[in-house]
Formats: sequence, structure tokens, C-alpha cells
Amino acid sequence: MKKTSKYSPKTSIRDLFDYIEPDSYTRQTLATIFRCFLETIIENRYPSVILARLKNSQVFQGLLNRLKYTESKVFAYSDNIEGFDHIITDNPGLENDEFLVIVAERFSACIYWNEADSDVFGLCEGFCSMNPDDVKLITEFLQEVAYDKNVEKELPKILQDRRNNEKFTTILRKLVTNLESRQRDLICANTELKDLYQKTVHSEKLTAIGLLCSTIAHELRNPLGMIGLHAKIISTHLSRYSELVSESQIMEQVQNNSLKNKEILESLMISANSISNASENLETLLTELIDYSRPMSLEKSETNLEKTLLEVINLIKPSFETNNIDLSFKNRLNHNYKVLFDSKKVHQAVLNIVKNALEVSKAGDKVKVIVDYNNEGDSISIKISDEGPGISQEHRKKIFTPYFTTKKDGTGLGLAQARKIMEAHGGNLLISSTSTKGTTFILSLPAELIYIGAY
Repeated sequence: MKKTSKYSPKTSIRDLFDYIEPDSYTRQTLATIFRCFLETIIENRYPSVILARLKNSQVFQGLLNRLKYTESKVFAYSDNIEGFDHIITDNPGLENDEFLVIVAERFSACIYWNEADSDVFGLCEGFCSMNPDDVKLITEFLQEVAYDKNVEKELPKILQDRRNNEKFTTILRKLVTNLESRQRDLICANTELKDLYQKTVHSEKLTAIGLLCSTIAHELRNPLGMIGLHAKIISTHLSRYSELVSESQIMEQVQNNSLKNKEILESLMISANSISNASENLETLLTELIDYSRPMSLEKSETNLEKTLLEVINLIKPSFETNNIDLSFKNRLNHNYKVLFDSKKVHQAVLNIVKNALEVSKAGDKVKVIVDYNNEGDSISIKISDEGPGISQEHRKKIFTPYFTTKKDGTGLGLAQARKIMEAHGGNLLISSTSTKGTTFILSLPAELIYIGAY
């Protein structure tokens, strides 16, 4: 039979302690405190009653198993804790709660956290206490929402020493604070180490790819140059030969049924021109491969960013007008400032993105280029938006990978090179995740702004 208590209006453990501002803990800190509490019971062999609910019990199953060799009674409020008495509860207030409550003669403690409240850094809201009143409060609540006669029978056997518990409460808080501080420092260090490792691996991959491309390009460039050279020689000679053949000679060949000679001549000229054009295209491709494989070197100067971007706009705008596509530019920066960057490299990166926008746009579409500060104000963003078909989530993961392309004639180096340029400046090139239509690329540059007066 359930008993009523003054705590019955409460629906969760967190509600019980609404007068306490919950702290944020890393899971590592919570696990460490959990282990310390259990080790205290195991090492001192205290007779105790333990109430536990865990989502990931495997981490602590070994410690829990050791409790079987002590005078401890363990009651589990979750099915995944093996080898102990289980208490069934369907209270929704306990759905995301995890806790450990220990009632012993010289040691009473509780630890509670709610993983559903964890933030993006993995910090969980919760609290820990060695105050017998807190332990009693949780125990009474659990009996209210999931009454168990065995728990009620075992609890009176434990006589608590209030003085010992209260004395350690202050010490516990200090230790937990220090532990949490160290854990957060360790998490930050590990995160930075992982980022550095990923960048190193990525850099090594690009270096290996670059070396391969450089070798291939070097081996192909010489024979390709010879092919192109002789194709031009043949084309030039054929053109001269065609000019030397007079109209009278052509008429004579027509009368003698030799017009096929002229057709052969024209066919040879077309083939020679095709060889020449193909060799030029391959030469361009090899140049891109070599440029990408080389280490990025910048020649930064106090350059007008708007001027550089307008050069790109003016260069490609005729192509937009021909295809009836609107290309607009807006500068939201303070015009009394200039940015320290390599204008040629940034020109190359922006031109590549704008050309891509042109290729995916259709008549009547709009392409916007907007320059602004980012939200933090420590860098400048160049946003290039189109109204094309957009990029699938699958392709977004690969779009900046060298040699990945969805174009029929693309090399897959344009976006990779553009990102490489922006990263060399200490910035980045990203795809906006908030785009609802088309695609928005964001090129960022550190806000190394230099005041130079009005211009």
C-alpha cells in the first residue's frame, strides 16, 4: 500500500530540490563521484541500503557486483542493473533521472543528474550531497512514486550519524569543484588535440595528393607540350596551304572531280584544331593540379576589400546579363577601413564561387554577394547566395574534398582551392546550414582592420 507524504505533489527528484540551484557537471565528474561513493561503502564494509537508477550501467556494473560481498542491499530502479532487486516504476518524472542514494551508519550520500538537460558541451545538470536530510528526502520520494516494502523494512536498520555526514559535506563540495574544473580543462585539451590531429591528417592527405599530382603533371607536361606544339605546326601549315590554293585551281579540281581533296584538307584542319584545343585544356588542368599541390604562400597588403570584390563582379557580370541572371553586390562594412589580405588569392576564391553560382542559376534567378561582419565581430564574411537547386546533405560532406565534383567537365579542385585560400588567411569557407533555397557559401576573413581615413 502506498503511503502519502508531504512531498506527494512533487513529480521528479529535481522538483524535490527546487530550492537548490543545480550545478553543471561533466559525465566524467559524475562517474568519478559515483565510484568514490561506492568505493567508500565497499572498502569500509558499511551495512547500507543503496537505491540506484542508471541508463548506462555497464560502466559501474563491476563496482555494483562487488557490493554483493558486503552487507549492502541494492535496489535498482532500472532493468539494466543486473543481479539486484528491481523496483518497477512508470513515473514519467523519473524517465530521464539518474541517481545513486546511499544510506549507511556513518555515511549518507546522494548524487543525481538529468542527461536530458545536457548542453552542447555534454554538461549535465545535477547535484551531489552528503546531507542525511537530502538522502531522506529522495528516499521518501522514491517510496512515494514506487513503493517497495523491502526498502521500508531495511531502512530502519541503519542508524545514521548526522555529525559525520554534515562535516564532510563542505569538503565534498570543494573536492567536486576542483574535480570539475580539471575535467573541463581536460575536455578542452582533448578537443583541441582532436582538432589538431584531424587537421594534421587532412594536411598529410593533401600533401600526399599534391605530391602525386605534381609528379603526374610533371611527367605529362613534356609530352603534352610536344603534342600541342606539333598540332599548332600542322594547323599553321594547313592554313597556309589552303591560302595558296587559288580559286582557279579549286575550279579545275572540281572539273576533274577532285573536290574530295578539299574536304580532306578541311577535315585535317578541324582535327588539328581539336588536338590543339584539347592540349590547351589539359595544360590548364595540369596548371590547376600543380597550383593546388604547392604550399600556399600569401602576399598580404592593406587592400580595399570592396575594390577586389567589385573587380570580380565587373569581370563576370556580362556573363550574368547574357543569361538574364541578376547579380547584386552589397557592402555593409565601414568604408573607412581596409582589410589585410592577398587580393589575388581572394579574387580567385570569390570568382570561383560566383562562377559556380552562375552555372547553377537559370534565367530570372538572383545571385547576391554581401559583405558584413560576423556575429562575434572578429572576422568579415563574404556571403554568396544563389537560387539554384541547392546541394544535397550527402554532397555537402564531400563538396570541399579535392577532385570531388558533380560537374560533367569539372576538376573538383575549385572549391578545395578556394577553401585552402581562405584557411591560409586564417579564415574558412563554409556552406550555410540555414539556407532554405539554393546555396549560400560563406567566406570568412579575420578582421584585421586597419584605419586609413576616408577615401
